[in-house]
Amino acid sequence: MVSVDKTGDGLPVAPRIHNVVVTGSAGFIGTALLKRLSSDVSITSLRGIDILEPAGAGSGSTHTRADVLAPGLENLLVGADTVVHLAGVADAHNGDELAARTNIDGVLRVLDACASCGVTTIIRVVPTSIYGAWPTNPSELTEDSAIRPVPGFLPAVHAAEVERRLIDWRFDHPSIRVVTLRSAPVLGSGADHMWSRVLAGPMRLRVRGTEIDLQVVHPDDVASAISFAIVNGLDGPYNLCANGVITPESVDDLLGRSWVPALPAELLERLLVRASRLRIGEIPPEVVPYLQYPCVISNKKLLDAGWIPSYSSKEALEDALSDGVRGGVLATIDSLPARSWLRRAVVALGVLTLSSLLISRLRTKK
Repeated sequence: MVSVDKTGDGLPVAPRIHNVVVTGSAGFIGTALLKRLSSDVSITSLRGIDILEPAGAGSGSTHTRADVLAPGLENLLVGADTVVHLAGVADAHNGDELAARTNIDGVLRVLDACASCGVTTIIRVVPTSIYGAWPTNPSELTEDSAIRPVPGFLPAVHAAEVERRLIDWRFDHPSIRVVTLRSAPVLGSGADHMWSRVLAGPMRLRVRGTEIDLQVVHPDDVASAISFAIVNGLDGPYNLCANGVITPESVDDLLGRSWVPALPAELLERLLVRASRLRIGEIPPEVVPYLQYPCVISNKKLLDAGWIPSYSSKEALEDALSDGVRGGVLATIDSLPARSWLRRAVVALGVLTLSSLLISRLRTKK
């Protein structure tokens, strides 16, 4: 669905044209977005900004290597009417001051720069973990649901803090549209982030006695939702996810049983804390409530606006498996680089197993 303006006589007129800047353009979502927007005839100018060089040269777009926190951001936004802000630290950990500066100060810096440059539309992508995982959550969370992230889970805490500050910012800039896409974990070919490992990796974590459905979205559908928001003049928050969920049984059918046994929530949190202290773990203990309680969103508002996803949750997971993950087996451990996340995870599992045995023995002695 593409919006078409009409004259007073009801005759169609030429569609709007857009000059778009994408921050974080070299990332997983940014790469998919540039590919999508490069083929959109309504996009007349497409520029990417990232501290990294893109993996491949995107046709129809230019790239500037820059940090959104550095001076001179306004110069890079001159002429843009739309800014898609994707730059950020997705896997933020406690004590990571750079993540806080990037995820909070960086967003506010981009907002102010957009206001000074005459940008009329700003699009952000934030995780649905901002809603939090709580036993009192409804069966489906809507855009009107309370934002209450799990304390200490920094990606969600940072996003929630920006949401709080955004209320005042929008009051001072009523003419600027700000679209916030609250996205489920993004899974597809090439996905390599905390959620891909926690939810869909061979060592995915589970809490004993819980059955949490998996809800994701494909990177191409994130790109199509952003493009849809640009072309159709959306404003405000929209939940973004694929249609349908994947049951734990279906995940096991696709990936095989996890190498990590389901553990009581308290024990899993303790082991993740210990792994973090030993610098062998990349998963914060605050992720455990998201494995224990539901955080399922409704995408009805975006569907009602006319957006249609191309991938179901199951199809997105299957595409992620196309990189070679089948039956829970990626490759032999010895064939992996010494610094790969899987090798580190195997070492971490050994430590966690020993820790579990030690805790069990201590309890037995009491």
